[in-house]
Amino acid sequence: MRKALTTLTTRRLDGRSAVAVGVRRWKEGVRGDLGGGLSWAQETLLELAAQSWVLVSSLDDWLARQPSLVTRKRQLLPVVVQRQTLVDSLARLLDKLGTKRRAKPVDLGEYIRERDRRSTRAAAS
Repeated sequence: MRKALTTLTTRRLDGRSAVAVGVRRWKEGVRGDLGGGLSWAQETLLELAAQSWVLVSSLDDWLARQPSLVTRKRQLLPVVVQRQTLVDSLARLLDKLGTKRRAKPVDLGEYIRERDRRSTRAAAS
């Protein structure tokens, strides 16, 4: 059971694959938008959102390559409905994480050093 549970994470992806690179960039982007320094709970939600994002992206790719999304009985392919369920789940996870961009907390010493660098550059110009 332990092996089954560990294979569900995005960490199990080969880091060199396009999917793994895309997931890593997506997670870094979301983490940056949230201001970095996420709590364990937020990291868990981010991992779940990343898994959903991979599934939705894969389904979107597969659906785009299909000749038609309608069956001979004039019904929508069931995978389209399942995709929408995944998208709704992803939206809820992102909503829990927060969709507003937050500034990264700045250390006072770092702020002062950066301000001094800028004033030195301005004085040199």
